[in-house]
Amino acid sequence: MSTVAVLYILGWVLAAISAAMLIPASFAMALDSIAHVQAFVIPAFTVGFLAGGMIIAFKSRESFSGRKQSLLLLALVWVVVPLAGALPFYTSGFPGHAVAAYFEAASGFTTTGATVLTDLSQAPASIIVWRALLQWLGGLTTLIALATLLGPLSGSASIDRQLRFIGHSTHGTALHMKEAIRSITPLYSALTAACFIALSVSGIPAFDAFCLSLSALSTGGFMPRDGTFVLYGAPLAEFFLAFFMVLGAISIIWMRAIFQMRWTLVRETREPVWIIRSVLIFGFLLAGALAIKTGELNARTLLHTLTLGLASAASIISTTGFAISNQTTDLIPYMALLSVCIIGGGRFSTAGGLKVYRIISMLRQLGREFRLLIYPHGVRPSRFGAEALDSEVVKAIWITLTAFMLIIGVIAMIVAWAGVPFPGALMAAAGSVSNIGPVYEFARVVDFPNAASYAEMGSVAQLALCAGMIFGRVEILALLSIFNVIFWRD
Repeated sequence: MSTVAVLYILGWVLAAISAAMLIPASFAMALDSIAHVQAFVIPAFTVGFLAGGMIIAFKSRESFSGRKQSLLLLALVWVVVPLAGALPFYTSGFPGHAVAAYFEAASGFTTTGATVLTDLSQAPASIIVWRALLQWLGGLTTLIALATLLGPLSGSASIDRQLRFIGHSTHGTALHMKEAIRSITPLYSALTAACFIALSVSGIPAFDAFCLSLSALSTGGFMPRDGTFVLYGAPLAEFFLAFFMVLGAISIIWMRAIFQMRWTLVRETREPVWIIRSVLIFGFLLAGALAIKTGELNARTLLHTLTLGLASAASIISTTGFAISNQTTDLIPYMALLSVCIIGGGRFSTAGGLKVYRIISMLRQLGREFRLLIYPHGVRPSRFGAEALDSEVVKAIWITLTAFMLIIGVIAMIVAWAGVPFPGALMAAAGSVSNIGPVYEFARVVDFPNAASYAEMGSVAQLALCAGMIFGRVEILALLSIFNVIFWRD
């Protein structure tokens, strides 16, 4: 298999990253020093020069199409782009260590939200913007990859139908990538702009609202300042943040179908309904537990308790990981936190985790097997919405679950070997593979306060967690195929 077409598209991706570096450079020019401007401009021209060389050298040599090229492109994008994104972190000294800089960039681009920056008040504004922008670009890349590359690799007729229903083709060619970019980017950008406006009018400073909106729609989790969201003192903003985090966890295809008034697809897709129900139930439970704990039952306090509960629930279920309030995170038991973050959000969304679709499908199949024990000759097909769950689909789901757990276990052992207590190592590994990095800090404060933070972990543990972030962002079965020699044979 020739890699020329793959490197050509990778060149365009790096060109987009180099152009994006000029945005925080403009913030550095307005709010920081000339040294911070140089920390972005020099990497931007370096990456841009490399990208331009790749585009010119590999243009029109070979067309991009096929399963192997799609997988190779996915792997290279999620490994190489954080290398380019780490350059401003390294040159600015926030953080200055090479592995820590790559960790921060990989965490941002995979929308994981784990950070090695311990004092954001000392970080320049340009670095804060770059972290948020990396998450936004990573979320957009995830949606485009799901629509054009991972869709055809799934082998599911239902997924193929959904993609075609909104005008996407699923053959994984360069033309179809352009179609996905033209259809997804406007909606993704419009929702981000709406989030920024909503947060701004509800009392969040404009700079913070800008960074938070980039992180919310990408379900990233990077905060623009130290502390929790409740310190802003804006209950209405907590509600808006919860709303847009839920949107980030819901299928972009489903939302686009709503705007196009394709109600058949909207009714047939049940996964968003389950996500919304989960956020509401979990949010009300947290709000009730917090109200009982505080003992304040006046109307204003109860309303604020409700917004805190909903925002905290949305933050965890969507795998965003915003630190909403220490009071709400302290109420969630370790095992509940671990389970919720592993479940994750929806298909064709920026959320991480196993996805609600897989969990519900496994439960449906489990119920079907129980019914067969009672009625051995009964014919009871399993469905999830309008999607039939045949044996091949369920088999793939169970294999994915097995691979998911094995990867978490391996990474947890590496992190534990590096000096982190095993319960903390397990939470850090689950958070990295589920792309909800802040969950480790939530649990660490309550359950293992003496464990090392991300910044205090060694390079081996940080690199292992980076690998987990990449495995979590790409479909695990598809990524594992890269390591299969038989897959690469002609």
